[in-house]
Amino acid sequence: MKSQLLFPHGFKLLGWLLALPGFVLGYLVVYKAYEIPGFGLKLRESSSLFLPAYENFTNELALILVVAGLVFIAFSKQKTEDELTASIRLNALYWAILINYAWYAVFLVVVAVVNDFHLKALERGIDAFAEGYTFMVYNLFTPLLIFTARFYYLLYRHNDEYEIKPIRFLSNNPYRIIGQILTLIFGVIIIVQGYNEQDITWIFYILPLAMLVWVFSKEKQEDEYINAIRLDAMQIAVYANYFILLLVNFVFYGTDFLLIMVLNLATIPIIFLIVFHYRLYRIRQQDNVAGKSNLNVNIL
Repeated sequence: MKSQLLFPHGFKLLGWLLALPGFVLGYLVVYKAYEIPGFGLKLRESSSLFLPAYENFTNELALILVVAGLVFIAFSKQKTEDELTASIRLNALYWAILINYAWYAVFLVVVAVVNDFHLKALERGIDAFAEGYTFMVYNLFTPLLIFTARFYYLLYRHNDEYEIKPIRFLSNNPYRIIGQILTLIFGVIIIVQGYNEQDITWIFYILPLAMLVWVFSKEKQEDEYINAIRLDAMQIAVYANYFILLLVNFVFYGTDFLLIMVLNLATIPIIFLIVFHYRLYRIRQQDNVAGKSNLNVNIL
């Protein structure tokens, strides 16, 4: 189950050299409103409510440093790459996605409870966390942080062992069909109604959780080969997600980038499901062709 989608071992040091100053710069941008003097361009003739005429790129630079650095740290080869490290990497990937979205689900529940029951004592803390879409900003890189922490913890813990406990997925029945039905329903509503409909904005926040039920549900036949496909599909999903994020980082600003942050909640499970099921389809097609070939040979 060894993954081939990894950077050379030396990229790990490069990752630390990028991520550490990126976090410092990001802290200054978010909490101190710091901007590198002269690090920007005039993109418009005049300013509007959400789009200033002059764009400073300090926050974009901080995001690039943090994300690129964490990707290199997380997905650089170990000195020894074997079946155990591949199993640990798969375990850490799934735990990172699970914990990140569990935290997200708890946040949504707390916000809903505070708003519905008008709990003044908690409103101030929730507002401080949600102000400026702070949660969305954290979500841009928390999966990579959780993965890195989990991966190196498991490496240390299983240093003298040769196997790791398998990941506990949800059972195929009924969770897989539940995840598929909810994803289909929410997806159709979004396509039909559109993003600008205020009455369905909540669906954008619930959709990732519905897809996650699908992602974490077993196939009818789950084995080591399926696990290898899962590992590659999840790594591709993470790579693609952050590649898209860094690309749009310099294209969208203001309220447009807020939309990107909302969509970013769903891109990893979407890309995973597409890649994972496409590869399963290709394998089944190959098995069907091989089966027909063997049948023809036996007949002859």
